[in-house]
Amino acid sequence: MAGITVADDKDAIKDSVIEKWVENGWIEWLGKSDDVARLISGANLVVLPSVYNEGIPRILLESCAIGRACVCYDSGGCGSLVIDGENGFLVSKHDIDSLAERIGYLLQYPSTRIKMGRRGTEIISEKFSSEIVIASTLAAYKELI
Repeated sequence: MAGITVADDKDAIKDSVIEKWVENGWIEWLGKSDDVARLISGANLVVLPSVYNEGIPRILLESCAIGRACVCYDSGGCGSLVIDGENGFLVSKHDIDSLAERIGYLLQYPSTRIKMGRRGTEIISEKFSSEIVIASTLAAYKELI
């Protein structure tokens, strides 16, 4: 597990919980990483258990671009990128059992996981390539002028 902890965020996993998970051998805590692409490349899949309502999380964009299936809560902009059953799974917010079930499923069925990862790369090319983003931004500006 990698990332940063946010002490004053009520929805964040507390440092004490992470420490307990490490002590019990449930996770390997990597903390903040400056080489996220390497971490994603070495992973079987990427899980984003955040309920924070942000735009499309960069970790999901990077994961799909690298070809990893994603499991995340249906929160913020996650559903704009992760298409449930195509390039990963969207799970209802706070549904920990479903989140765990989807993770287990993808770990149990590597061919499905790989297929979803490939589809994620296709979705990035279809919807989020530089050319497409620039063209849609210019079109929006022209519409405003």
